[in-house]
Amino acid sequence: MKHWITGGGVSALHLVFARVFDDDGTELGIGGFIAVRGETPGLRIGDREPTMGLRGIPETQVFFDDMEIGDDMVLMPPSGFAKGFGDLMNAYNTQRIGAGTVALGLAAGAHARAIEHAKTREQFDRPIAEFQGLQWMLADMSTKLEAARSLIYRAAASRGDGGASPFPDATLAAQAKLFTSEAAIGIVSDALQIFGAAGYSRNNPLERMYRDVRMFTIGGGTAQILRTVIASRVLDRRLPQTRDGYVAR
Repeated sequence: MKHWITGGGVSALHLVFARVFDDDGTELGIGGFIAVRGETPGLRIGDREPTMGLRGIPETQVFFDDMEIGDDMVLMPPSGFAKGFGDLMNAYNTQRIGAGTVALGLAAGAHARAIEHAKTREQFDRPIAEFQGLQWMLADMSTKLEAARSLIYRAAASRGDGGASPFPDATLAAQAKLFTSEAAIGIVSDALQIFGAAGYSRNNPLERMYRDVRMFTIGGGTAQILRTVIASRVLDRRLPQTRDGYVAR
């Protein structure tokens, strides 16, 4: 069983990565297989997860009940653990940039709403944009947005840059998603704060945006694992997170 499958129950086509063994039980590596909902025997979609936000995209369990795969459904033959798993992880570099881009969009939308509200909402006979405390909040939000945008653009532009890989640079992708996802949470939170109690109301889209943006430090690689990825590149060494892994290294 695999949990937290985005688009589960909507997608018909499933790409499944799994360990492969020969008839003698020897592990051959990780391979990629195609499974089709409603056609592949043993593929079953579980219940939808009731999520805090991002409710327009279902998250479900997927069950493999003695699932049978024919030879014609093998997309990527097993090619050793390092390469098979490495190919899967490299594909995540693109996904991480995409997730960071969605977080950036949420943050930019929240910032724009906060600016408009600050210009039109009046207290003490003047717009609240005249108060220095809110001016500094908007300035910090704008600066974080531009930094996040630059990181994402640079990571996206690294695709195939100077090498044979069709995927973006792993370090740049991790840095872009890490910074943008954390910055976006703060930006949306500050935008909601500028609206005051009105921002906390479910009649205001900031409430939904705040719930939605919270997912992006979790899905597609948590903020913590991204820091491990970045540190391993900075130190130019593998950083196994288990005692046995450290001893082996």
